[in-house]
Amino acid sequence: MAIAWLTLSRMCLAASPLLFSAGVLFSAGAFAQSGQPVDDDVEPNVVPNVERTNESSDGAQRFGPNMTAVAEYRDPLIGLNRAVFAFNDVSYRYVLVPAARTYLNVTPEPVKQGIGNFFYNLRTPIYALNHLLQGRPEQTVKDLGRFVVNTTVGIAGIFDPADSWLDMERQVTSAGDTMAQYGVGYGAYLVLPFIGSSNLRNAGGMLLEMPLNPIQYMVDDPEATVVRVFDNFQLYAPLIQSYLDITDESEDPYIFMRNLHIQGIQRDAAYAEQERSEAN
Repeated sequence: MAIAWLTLSRMCLAASPLLFSAGVLFSAGAFAQSGQPVDDDVEPNVVPNVERTNESSDGAQRFGPNMTAVAEYRDPLIGLNRAVFAFNDVSYRYVLVPAARTYLNVTPEPVKQGIGNFFYNLRTPIYALNHLLQGRPEQTVKDLGRFVVNTTVGIAGIFDPADSWLDMERQVTSAGDTMAQYGVGYGAYLVLPFIGSSNLRNAGGMLLEMPLNPIQYMVDDPEATVVRVFDNFQLYAPLIQSYLDITDESEDPYIFMRNLHIQGIQRDAAYAEQERSEAN
């Protein structure tokens, strides 16, 4: 995604936060489209190098194509979300940010690259399945081809000859993207422990993908959970470091991060609609 912090919603994936999200899914589903408008009079300041347009929708300001401040966005889970956000804020500041800096500073670049390649290769069958369900069989074939080449020639995925030799580029997707493809709305904004900004659709997608992760079949719990956490940590460590700079300059960090997430959903949905229109 173009905006780095949209990826925060997928970091530090572990069993306990996802079980928490499952409970929220059942308890909050009825409120996905309800709730009172919240005070959102905070400049989002999250769309760099984009001219503000003259179009308006329901009083919401626009920041370039398909980007809005969502001034009247309904946040039915705001009480729960703010509590989890406060917990995450402490965790990021005193645990994840220092850990990310240490990992990036002490780990040699070739080692970091190999670790990232290995974990991406393990996730490739999940991407392949989602691409198939999204009606993209050609990409599914490429995904599976990447997996075979990198698992064998690339030595369990540590190296990426599929990309460097065969120009088979990576294509990341998720169950949340698949549900969006079929018109499933994101429901409501949701902050998950450690994971961060998400929504009911993406949280449900995480739960659906859990049984598909090969790590749990390769390693027994609790070690499997530790490996999954490290997988997401190493993937997003370069992005975690910017958290303090982003939130410390915000008038209301919670509203800022929420607006950033919702704007990203709107932008991606608009781009997908544009691609479908051009294809037709």
